[in-house]
Amino acid sequence: MDVFVVYLFIATATPLFLWPERKRLALLHIPFILGMWAYFLLYISGSLNFIDHFVLNMIFVGNVIFAHIAAVLIYAFPLIKKEHDKKHSPKSPIIE
Repeated sequence: MDVFVVYLFIATATPLFLWPERKRLALLHIPFILGMWAYFLLYISGSLNFIDHFVLNMIFVGNVIFAHIAAVLIYAFPLIKKEHDKKHSPKSPIIE
């Protein structure tokens, strides 16, 4: 559970990092965060049954998938595009 709490705090800060470049993605991330906080609070209170555990764990898994997609969009795509542009840019002839 302690790893979940650490991930919960990191995930809660994620929209702040997404906001400058991907506002829509940051807004889509908020329901996942709210679901994870609800899961944490219900878990601490001890009022979860099997269905609650299942549904809220699926929200957690969805958030992990969402975080990986966001990381690819923010970090990998610009790097790939930069390398692609560098490789396919026209070479200027050297005039001496």
